Amino acid sequence: MRREVEVVSVGEWNVHVERYLFSGVSESAIFVNGALSTTQAFRNTIKNLKGKVNMILFDLPFIGKSRQYNAISRPMSKTEEVMVLQGLMDRYQPSYLLSVSWGGLAALMALANKPPSVRKALIASFSTRITPEMHRYIERAKVLLDEGRNHEVATLLNDEVGKYLPGLLKRINHEHIKSLDDETYRQARFHIGQVSSLSFDDYVDVFKDVEVPVLFVNGDWDEYTSKEDVRCIGNYIDECEFFVVPEAGHFLDMESKSASRHMSEIFDRHLLA
Repeated sequence: MRREVEVVSVGEWNVHVERYLFSGVSESAIFVNGALSTTQAFRNTIKNLKGKVNMILFDLPFIGKSRQYNAISRPMSKTEEVMVLQGLMDRYQPSYLLSVSWGGLAALMALANKPPSVRKALIASFSTRITPEMHRYIERAKVLLDEGRNHEVATLLNDEVGKYLPGLLKRINHEHIKSLDDETYRQARFHIGQVSSLSFDDYVDVFKDVEVPVLFVNGDWDEYTSKEDVRCIGNYIDECEFFVVPEAGHFLDMESKSASRHMSEIFDRHLLA
């Protein structure tokens, strides 16, 4: 395996990109992070796809290793996130797109623009509805962010959507969230406002324009982006399948070896087949 790192300019933004390249492998997949996540969130996925497909990972401009290359004077809109994703797809021409959590909305918006190289997508831990559990989590996060209680934001993440993560990953999550700078927390507040106002009707036309096959994967125990709520997308995307990872919550293959094996099977039998 060869790892290549570069900083790519897309519009006014500079994006840290990591590529994992394998001898004899021609096709690639691009990965789209969830809210406030970085390339580190895909470490298990990298293991599962090692040697099967080349991988393209990136940090959005306001977080992770991209943060140092950008002067953040305002929140980044969802439209701009999509623009960054499209710019990277134009550059690297991936055959597959994989997203997690609320990265799924940017992924679906980009797919609706019909990127020519992408043949199939996997959208994990995404839902079209704000569940009562997600609404409670969002409202509490809003209060903590507004009050600057960063330590408690990190604790809330682990207690709610990260409740099934092993202890080590909870500690890593906690350190990551509480150490973010003020501009990134401003982006978090902006993002939470976007999520809380999410309306399925706003995106129906987007879903209708997606032409590639899409696999939706949700954890059986995930109360925040539930396996039931995502199925209505099947009324709008012609080619889609739905998979449930047993005994897994929102973070799927990060939570247990069993969930990681199940995700690996989905990759092998349904995404890359």
